[in-house]
Amino acid sequence: MKKNMGRLDQFLRLGISLILIYAGFIDQEMISDPLTSWIVGGIGIASLFFALTRFCPLYALAGINTCSHEKNK
Repeated sequence: MKKNMGRLDQFLRLGISLILIYAGFIDQEMISDPLTSWIVGGIGIASLFFALTRFCPLYALAGINTCSHEKNK
């Protein structure tokens, strides 16, 4: 897996992921439906994983690379 996510993109995804995890699993009053809560939390966990690995499969399918100034490993 080549890195295809830049630092700004990574930090934005980290923030959004933490908000989704909080809304899905921690604050039960934000989303009253349990299934929707689990879906939102699951999307947050998946997004957190992709942010930590700096690889986005949708970017790979679309040919997008925001990691232009850094060496891809």
